[in-house]
Amino acid sequence: MSIFKIFCAVFFFWSVNISAQESIESNPARPSIYAGYDLGEMAFNRFQNFAGELGLKLKNDHSIRFVYLNVKLTEEHLSSGFARAVDGDKVTGLWIGYELLYDLPVYRFKGKNTLIYAGLSMGYHKNYYQHTILEESLEHKTATIGFDIGFRERNIFKVKGLYINFQIPFRYYFNALEETKLGASTVNKNVFDQTISFFVGYEF
Repeated sequence: MSIFKIFCAVFFFWSVNISAQESIESNPARPSIYAGYDLGEMAFNRFQNFAGELGLKLKNDHSIRFVYLNVKLTEEHLSSGFARAVDGDKVTGLWIGYELLYDLPVYRFKGKNTLIYAGLSMGYHKNYYQHTILEESLEHKTATIGFDIGFRERNIFKVKGLYINFQIPFRYYFNALEETKLGASTVNKNVFDQTISFFVGYEF
């Protein structure tokens, strides 16, 4: 995918967000802080290390979020059909990421603390891949820009402040991860990345 197409997609989603504000009911609630644990990434990788978000909810459900990822990636996850990061086995990894996102509500369910949102992101990510038998490894660092879409609901199980946040981020790598052989396995090329996160947390 070309850089031009990626930026067209980013600005398309951003323009949809802006135009959607006119049709969303005003919600002048006071700003609040929330923090969540990324149950999705952790479950995929045997709950090794930590991934989570810290956010500031603004007027009308606009939100500024900081996401921190320090995920020890399992061999099974990297080589799975879902991740498709590695072709082959005997390769594990470590993913460290810092991401800042600005989200806007696209659709708010009437009478509920539930909304669909989209936004823009920028970040810095570091990936490290290690062969489990051979002394072969790969380290990759890159700045990213992208967009995200998600679903957020507050007061889960009627517990005030308890929330879930299902997020699908899309990222463009300024420094492409090139295809690399580690033993008989292959770390696949990656320029445009898409993952899934499922945060569970509390809004103060």
